[in-house]
Amino acid sequence: GVDTITSHSAYVYGNTFVYTSVTDSYFDKQGSHSDLIKDFQSTDVLDLTALGLERVGNGHNGDLAVTYNADEDITYVRSLDKNAQGQAFEVRLEGDHAAELGTQNFALRYDLTAESTGREHGLSNKQYVITGTDGDDVLVVPRSGNIVTGGGGADDMSGGGSRNTFVFEHLTDSFVNDGTGQSSVDLIHSFSLGDGDLLDVSALGFTGLGDGYNGTLNYSYDNEAGYAIAQSFEADEDGNRFAVHLTQYDRDPLTGLQDMDRFTFAGDNAADRANQTLTGDNHRDTFTNSTAGGILVGGGDDDLLVGNTGVDTFRYVEKSDSFRGNSDFIKNFDATQDRIDVSALGYTGLGDGTDGTLKVIYDTALHRTYLKDYEADADGNRFEISIDKNVAKTFT
Repeated sequence: GVDTITSHSAYVYGNTFVYTSVTDSYFDKQGSHSDLIKDFQSTDVLDLTALGLERVGNGHNGDLAVTYNADEDITYVRSLDKNAQGQAFEVRLEGDHAAELGTQNFALRYDLTAESTGREHGLSNKQYVITGTDGDDVLVVPRSGNIVTGGGGADDMSGGGSRNTFVFEHLTDSFVNDGTGQSSVDLIHSFSLGDGDLLDVSALGFTGLGDGYNGTLNYSYDNEAGYAIAQSFEADEDGNRFAVHLTQYDRDPLTGLQDMDRFTFAGDNAADRANQTLTGDNHRDTFTNSTAGGILVGGGDDDLLVGNTGVDTFRYVEKSDSFRGNSDFIKNFDATQDRIDVSALGYTGLGDGTDGTLKVIYDTALHRTYLKDYEADADGNRFEISIDKNVAKTFT
């Protein structure tokens, strides 16, 4: 259809407008059937790589002709090479953009080869659509806004920028086979939720995060391996199941985001956010829940975990998630509704801090409530959490 799309100037990184078919927006001998984009920004990008169009030129052989019609106050961006049906791509931009449109406003495409890692593009500020080989690729992803399809093989992909999307089109792009012991799992370095990186698993049919069954993916952090794992526990007819590893890079505070926001799923991406997690790693995380609540899993190091007006759950998977001397600090804890989940650690309740219990203590000098285990492990470490207010009398 002939769509009218308004760009959003508040998005400082720019917006990307993707066209995958000539018939999405075109002209023919009957006239124009093209989309109109309003408020097109200098940082916005047209992704026409599926059409083989990447740059401004004379309108032929992959180039785009750019002309401004002053009477209409419209800039036309079009190919002059028509298909067998007499159609050629065209999109209209409101206002005069003829002089400013350049390579920076178009996504570029490159396909990896066995000899290339893409390192030559690693410092580029342009946006690319990148396709890997069927082998074990080592790929340096450019700075931001790229779409990466690693393909088959155990790919090692380094991000480090922002707004990069890693696309999985086939289950065997990254998989484990428990029956044969074979695995070919991708590893993505420096994946940043806060900077808008995404894992696109929509083509695989996964609908959300959960226990890894019934079309969901399980998301957790492997403390020993040092990376997060998104995986399905349901195998296909060949015994293969999807899995991908990623090292998280979220050193800046995260507010209102959750693990589900790392993904593009099949369907509408809707979920009850009160039951969704935000998972940290072995570095210090600063997480703030949204007003909908949710489950904060800080992981190792001294995390700052902040509740909100919804029901907040602070979950601990290993005792090393919060050792005394390097313990988590919880703020905005509401003892009437919030929960601290230590079920995975084997504690049976409150008590004197021995024999599987935790002791609740209020420090009047620091104005903090502590949950303490007084039994140290073989290395002298013991579990402890601090809370920013006096909840000792109401904590149950």
